[in-house]
Amino acid sequence: MAIDEVLADRVRTALFDRGVQWEEKRMFGALIFMVGGSILVGCRGGGGLLVRVAPEESEQLVARAGPYYAQVADMGGRDMGPSWLDVSPDAVEDEAGLGHWVDAALRR
Repeated sequence: MAIDEVLADRVRTALFDRGVQWEEKRMFGALIFMVGGSILVGCRGGGGLLVRVAPEESEQLVARAGPYYAQVADMGGRDMGPSWLDVSPDAVEDEAGLGHWVDAALRR
């Protein structure tokens, strides 16, 4: 599935607006945004976002998700661990939602 280029542009804008310098790489079937050599977020096909958060914050983020729907990411049938969240397209359809998840990733 092709990467959601519109979402990728929105992530670029969110990072730029926050004064963050980043690199981009294609891996895991996504366009990955890296900060300081570490994965921050990844844009997947269909508008989904892979978000790397602090493991101690993960459970609370998922529990409070409400309209910001998220779950622990799964890759090839394996749980990727609490730091990796799979965020639905609905959770990042507006700038508030995208900003919520970008900020969560930046706190890591």
